[in-house]
Amino acid sequence: MFKRIKKLAAVGLAAVMMLSATACGQAQDKKIVLHFTHTQSPGSISDLTAQEFKKMVEERSNGRIEVNIYSNCGLSGGDLTKAIELVQAGNIDIHSCAPPNIANYDKKFYSFWLPFLFPNSDDLLTFCHSPKVHQVVNGWCNDLEMEMLGINNAGSRQISNSKKEITKPEDLRGMNIRVPGANIFIDLYRDYFGANPTAMDFSEVYTSLQQKTIDGQENPIAVFDSSKFAEVQQYVTLWDGVRDTTIWVMSSKTLDKLSEEDQQLVRDCATEALDWGNDYLAENEQQIIDKLKAGGTTITELTDEQKAEFQKACAGIYDDYAKSVGQDVIDLFTGGYKE
Repeated sequence: MFKRIKKLAAVGLAAVMMLSATACGQAQDKKIVLHFTHTQSPGSISDLTAQEFKKMVEERSNGRIEVNIYSNCGLSGGDLTKAIELVQAGNIDIHSCAPPNIANYDKKFYSFWLPFLFPNSDDLLTFCHSPKVHQVVNGWCNDLEMEMLGINNAGSRQISNSKKEITKPEDLRGMNIRVPGANIFIDLYRDYFGANPTAMDFSEVYTSLQQKTIDGQENPIAVFDSSKFAEVQQYVTLWDGVRDTTIWVMSSKTLDKLSEEDQQLVRDCATEALDWGNDYLAENEQQIIDKLKAGGTTITELTDEQKAEFQKACAGIYDDYAKSVGQDVIDLFTGGYKE
């Protein structure tokens, strides 16, 4: 009798294990859809990098994981801050943006937009790949119910306007310059350059430039080009004051729903796509500048001495922001990432 009971129990256990394995297999085969948003227009460097990520994920998962991409913060109505809230809630799975877009939730993210952090693009890439930076910044993201998938080079934010060539800080005085809705840019242009900074959603910039509600704006040259600002702006100054980055953040709620294998697939594809974006920008940025010149845009490339004038004019912003982001963060961003 006892042997019969043992045998029945063994059969029952085997059946449960088979059912469990079948359920796991079904879960693994279940279609997953990831909603990926970014802040720029279709065809921009952010969009192209996102498309590369989509291709990698869908190919490597054999179509089991689908990535839907929404440009211009399409799931938050163009609202950059709302997009972060939706990531936290798990309504947006992955979001690509300039890191200071997250600063309304944690002021330390403003540090990415401190002027003249990186002497050249090689230093910026060293920063983007620094394990120390990844550990620290991912910690900030984790506190906001997100995971950082990576950071890459978005290009230097250059100044465009419809009035004149800008070669020194004084040339900005009194100009109405559109800036992102971030205090650090408002402070930089108002307090250090004497301009009139106007915070404005990116989706409104072209029309405002066209109607001359604002005199100019600042963005990486690839964004200037993909947004067709050359149609409404004559002058571009290459001052390299703020070397911009893009951060990819993923909702912790979404990540927790994925298997360990799928989590790793997403992380690996993100790393490779962001590196693809770095390479694409390096290969195409000069071509964009040459194309704009040929099209009639006046491109003013500042000398090292002229750039030093801008750097000297805004040096005080570091002390100002050390009070709100912490001196330890300033130290990390100004060279600690190389240690």
